[in-house]
Amino acid sequence: MSHIEKLFSFEGKVIVITGAAGAIGSAAGHLFASLGANVIISDLNEEGAKKVAAEIAKESGKETLGIKTDATDESHLQTLVNETISKFGKISGLINNVGWGESTPLWGSDSDKMVRSYMLNTVSAYNLTRLCMPYLEKEQNASVVFSGSMVGVTPSPEFIEYSTAKAGLMNLVRSMAVVSGPKVRFNTVLIGSVDNGESTLKAGYTKEMLEALSNMFVMKRRGNPIEIAYGMMFLMSDAAEWITGIDLRIDGGGSFKSKMPVEH
Repeated sequence: MSHIEKLFSFEGKVIVITGAAGAIGSAAGHLFASLGANVIISDLNEEGAKKVAAEIAKESGKETLGIKTDATDESHLQTLVNETISKFGKISGLINNVGWGESTPLWGSDSDKMVRSYMLNTVSAYNLTRLCMPYLEKEQNASVVFSGSMVGVTPSPEFIEYSTAKAGLMNLVRSMAVVSGPKVRFNTVLIGSVDNGESTLKAGYTKEMLEALSNMFVMKRRGNPIEIAYGMMFLMSDAAEWITGIDLRIDGGGSFKSKMPVEH
């Protein structure tokens, strides 16, 4: 095995991934298993979690666990940790990928909706990370990656619940990084618009909106789930062992519109 291959090998690692029945989480699961890791596929969708886990096990030959988890229920998170330790004996890394946000205009929310979004997108990541920390601290180059969103760093009044929760998540990650270094590293992947199939449409986007988004991006297309997984993999790899507390933007270069007058 070459030096570069060793940097990106996850042989002997145990990686927990939440929201892993979805497009980005499942892509990450397949990727990490292909690099040698045992992955735990956690999702509220039990059938989807077990299906993805079985596919990964068949494809990679690595033992895999699929488990139903309500990320907003602390008892579910504790069960996830307990079952992981029972099966594999350790936790080497965690991807807090679970999250959801639908289109909600700035003045169209209320206390209950705002709190529920915060619980799902921010507090759940805090609770699971807290439960994993005693095991992560025992591992070499332990790493936690969080799925952030570009709406958390730009004005996004159309997604006020989700964008506010994701903004809070970013500062939470930075605080974790400061307190936990050098034992455990914490980083955020700031995700642009990704082709998640039906999930994106359910969040309130129309096909016309998605086409307009694609045209705005420097790369002139939306991202693919595996491209986000590649970023997660880099941040968790030995190649990134001096990187903590950052926000890695994977957004096709962001949007650009010239401010110069256009000739007609």
